[in-house]
Amino acid sequence: MIRTSFFIIILLSLSSCFEIVEDVTFKNDGSGIFKLIVNLSQSKNEINSLMKLDSSSGYNIPTEREINAYLDQALKTLKTTEGLTNISINRDFKNWVFEVKTNFKNTENLEKGLINLHSHYSGGEPFTFRNKLKYNGKSVEREVQTLDEKTRKELNKPTEKKIFAKAKYTTIYRFESTIEKSSNTRAKVSPTKKAIMLQSNVLNIINGKETIQNQIILNEP
Repeated sequence: MIRTSFFIIILLSLSSCFEIVEDVTFKNDGSGIFKLIVNLSQSKNEINSLMKLDSSSGYNIPTEREINAYLDQALKTLKTTEGLTNISINRDFKNWVFEVKTNFKNTENLEKGLINLHSHYSGGEPFTFRNKLKYNGKSVEREVQTLDEKTRKELNKPTEKKIFAKAKYTTIYRFESTIEKSSNTRAKVSPTKKAIMLQSNVLNIINGKETIQNQIILNEP
């Protein structure tokens, strides 16, 4: 079976260095703008070399056309989710930077969109991994499930460990109100107190040394 996700090219590039950025702007009424950026630009030379191959390490290498078809279907699926509007997926194959962007009515819409994507690509299997972003206009709760030991061992094999040791996951949250406090001590609040950033190493997240979990309390408008 062809494993179609273009993210597999990350795992085939042994010197990969990439960053995933979760950038969310929240409004006081609970709505907002969500952006997810996958930036592979630092590994573009390795990726371009892989794209010239038909397969590597038992995986079929997708063509640019196949990647676009995959993203087109993801876009179509997201557009069926109630409460998500102005959805777009920007693709920069020259620098290997991809951005998913959508307006949301509430964060429950975002979770539903993720479930819809999983359902489409998994053939209807239930989505059991806990990965939530909750916002009620007064606070934000970012929650992510701790990996089980079996998965952690798989991701700590020599090849995978080398890859994830260089990878970063960054969350950036912006608000109309000021931030009162944050439960994650590694998160950095901006001078205006209306934005907060947390940058983590992916391997440290996998091994439980760092977490993107956070609870952010806002001051009254």
